[in-house]
Formats: sequence, C-alpha cells, structure tokens
Amino acid sequence: MQTVLVILIVGICALFWLNRFFPKIGKTLWQGTANLLKLVHAPMPTQQWALKHCAPVSKGGCSSCDKCSKCH
Repeated sequence: MQTVLVILIVGICALFWLNRFFPKIGKTLWQGTANLLKLVHAPMPTQQWALKHCAPVSKGGCSSCDKCSKCH
C-alpha cells in the first residue's frame, strides 16, 4: 500500500513539473485526461476542471497590456 501511495505522489509531482516546464506536453496530457473522464462518464465538473487546465494561460507583461495605468 505504501508503495502505491509513493508512486502516486511521485507521479503527480512529475506531471506537475512536466506541465510547468513543457506546457505543450502538459496541454496534451490534460486534454487526454478530459477525454478519459468523458469516456468513463465522470461528473461534468471534473471534465470541465481538466479542460480548464488544458486551455492556454495568458502570461503577464506588456504584450497583453492595453496601456492601462496599472502597468505603465
């Protein structure tokens, strides 16, 4: 039982950092998770949660700025 728990925790950490450093791979993994949840008829909020994570995240900075007073 402890081995399964350790493997699960290490796997989750690996997926987190993989998603953090390689967003394209992370997006593919989240999309696959959403499709898998849909196939097993998981509740809709869990499917939406997975789809939310595969959507591109807008990074801050001046490229997305509308010249408001908050950043300039």
